[in-house]
Amino acid sequence: MAIFALPTGYLISNNRYKRKLYLYSLLICVANIGMALGGLPEYLMDAVVEAGERGVLLLGGTLYYGAFTCLLFFFLQYFFEYLQLSGREKQLCSVGAFSMTGLLLLLTLASPWTGAAFTVDEGGLQMGPWFPLLQSVVLLCYLFVTIVILRHRSVLRRREFVFLLLYILIPLAGGLSRIVLPNIVLVNAGFTVATLLILMNVQFEHEVMLKEQEKQLAEGRIDIMLSQIQPHFLYNSLGVIYSLCATDPEAARKAIKRFSDFLRGNMDSLKNREPIPFEAELNHVMNYLYLEQQRFGDKLQVIYQIKTEDFLIPPLTLQPLVENAVQHGVLHRKNGGTVVIRTEETDAGALVTIEDNGVGMEKAKEHATLGEHSHIGISNVRSRLEEMVGGRLTLESNSLGTTATILIPWKEERSL
Repeated sequence: MAIFALPTGYLISNNRYKRKLYLYSLLICVANIGMALGGLPEYLMDAVVEAGERGVLLLGGTLYYGAFTCLLFFFLQYFFEYLQLSGREKQLCSVGAFSMTGLLLLLTLASPWTGAAFTVDEGGLQMGPWFPLLQSVVLLCYLFVTIVILRHRSVLRRREFVFLLLYILIPLAGGLSRIVLPNIVLVNAGFTVATLLILMNVQFEHEVMLKEQEKQLAEGRIDIMLSQIQPHFLYNSLGVIYSLCATDPEAARKAIKRFSDFLRGNMDSLKNREPIPFEAELNHVMNYLYLEQQRFGDKLQVIYQIKTEDFLIPPLTLQPLVENAVQHGVLHRKNGGTVVIRTEETDAGALVTIEDNGVGMEKAKEHATLGEHSHIGISNVRSRLEEMVGGRLTLESNSLGTTATILIPWKEERSL
């Protein structure tokens, strides 16, 4: 019984059990504990001499076979979830699982009064006249799930296929030994080994999932960077710097510094897995806007209304929003426009606003310059805000311009 304490704690920790596969593994562990508890009276008592001992054995047998029935049901559900059954096949398998385990449960609950599946005499817990039926239903369950696995053989890796068969064969061997050797410890031992195999596989799948999440995160960060460093921006910025070298070398040196800082900020964002100070994010956006102002001159006006910087924000959060305001907002107006970046404190958290008086998002869609990267950028901003700081992004747009609002809740320690 103690052998299941560690895996049970592992499955409960960090809410792992919220995934169905983990939940069924947890329930299998709990059912195994129930089987172990139910088997203790038979293991400890050599003979029955009193009515009280008979009652204890009957209670233990009921607990054992009841837990066994639950374990078998969760076992089947684990397989169905692992194989990702769907549609009519899932319905038929569910009906089969409920029917077979329901019959087992009925035999178990009736046995203390009728002796159908098990009974108690002077020698201890004994098989009842209906015990072969119970065993037949169990064997039918194993045959049933084996057929399902074989049907899905083509979509399983060799390692998965071998493990799934072991899940069946090991407890099956324990169940068959119960017919020859009336010792329920053997049955529980078979399920114990099979359960540990399941937990090993669950852990392996968990590690695979973590690696996949790391891969997706890395790809997402690359998408973010690529969505911000578009070739046209690089070419145009270098073209502006080239022109300044001939007309205003000092301005060219300043632009080169801003350009290098901007690129460094994008590259650093690939290393940052935690929120950064808003001041750092704002400096990165200011470098971008400085370069755009060098290119467009008076067509692009920028107003900063910064009332607070005392909060953290995911890296490259403002950049996509500011770029949309510039490229797909004010620059589509004949005379250009203004971008306002504002921060303020509210009771709910830090409020960041990027506002422009451009043509609006619907009108901007008519222009070819509204590339797919802008959608990628905004999608990344929204997901990273939610995941990293519990924030949210809202967009409001009409023919008079667009307003992007970011709300980042205060940390608990700030409100104390």
